[in-house]
Amino acid sequence: MWILLIIFLFILSIYLTIKLNFKNYKLNILKLLSKDKTSLFLTLGTKIGVGSLIGTTSSIIIGGFSSVIWMILFSLLTTSITYHEAYYGNKYKKENNNNFVGGPYYILKYGLNKKILSIISLILLIVIYSFLFQMIQMNSIGYLLELLSIKKYLIIIISLIVLFITFRLSIEEVLNGLNKIVPLMCLLFLIVSIYGIIKNFKLIDITLITKDFTSLESILTGLVIGVKRSIFMNELLIGTTSTGSASDKNDIKASINYQILSVYFIGVFITIIISLLLLIYLSNNDILSNYNLLLTGVYTSILGKYGLLFLLTLYILFGFTTILSGYYIGKSNIEYLTNSKGMLSIFKIIFIVFAVSGILFKSEFLWNIVDNLILMMIIINSYSIIKLIKCKKEKIWKK
Repeated sequence: MWILLIIFLFILSIYLTIKLNFKNYKLNILKLLSKDKTSLFLTLGTKIGVGSLIGTTSSIIIGGFSSVIWMILFSLLTTSITYHEAYYGNKYKKENNNNFVGGPYYILKYGLNKKILSIISLILLIVIYSFLFQMIQMNSIGYLLELLSIKKYLIIIISLIVLFITFRLSIEEVLNGLNKIVPLMCLLFLIVSIYGIIKNFKLIDITLITKDFTSLESILTGLVIGVKRSIFMNELLIGTTSTGSASDKNDIKASINYQILSVYFIGVFITIIISLLLLIYLSNNDILSNYNLLLTGVYTSILGKYGLLFLLTLYILFGFTTILSGYYIGKSNIEYLTNSKGMLSIFKIIFIVFAVSGILFKSEFLWNIVDNLILMMIIINSYSIIKLIKCKKEKIWKK
């Protein structure tokens, strides 16, 4: 199924890029950054989770360094799909207490009048992002805390305190929090990582890359793994792009460009940074099957005994922004659609149960569930984009 989906996404991306006359590659970044950046930081908060670190790492462990090449190429190619997701997310957004709410549900309901499918898409989005993604964040954070000999019951208590603090925040406070935390954590990650690359660049063994292109099997394995991880890292057609675009108070062009900029930053720039760090480390060390241990080794080689603490800090910051974003997605939709305190309370309880229980499961089990649900979400959101293009006389392809 994934092979067919990958072929379909390649064809769709090329077709949409041509129809857009390559507008998805024409960004004025300096002009863009002068505008309100709330939607950009919400999008980065959703996408730069722990998964942005372990996504590239697990891809290299399973598919080799050839998978990274495919991750980058696929990220660049699929910006045309991101363009359409952002456009329709912004077009069909609704106002909610001086903010805007949107996403797959609103596109399907108000754009295509598909009520049942819109409800299915909303349930899938909340299950994937507000519940399962939180389990993955907590799973990785819990693993590192256990390496520091911190007991599981203490991890659960700390997690509950963080979640209860989060639940006291309003939508506006969540967005303001993301505006402050996201730039700080990105800067921290980049300073240490780029320092490590510059310091150890001469240690790179380029044959680690070339050997993954010596057989058709290794190339195809890298292709499939790389594309799947690219979809996960960029959250392509999962629904967070249209949700982030809908929150934007800027004009629709700026909203679209912010979403594309997030792909360049996460799917290309961060992928290159993590790949170079791993390439340097693996040029002088054996590969490990556990991505948490592998990343620990990478940052320990840069910072010595403080490497584990630094990685844990990154996991906590990256994980917390994902928690904030997941809470925003659930809370904003429930408030707009039901305005029910009872429903919001039920959502909070389920949110807590899933997040805290993440430390009890094996990461492979969680990834398998997420992969299958993401596949369903991609099919639904692909359908909505194709149907809207076919049924609506949009100005999206015009200047």
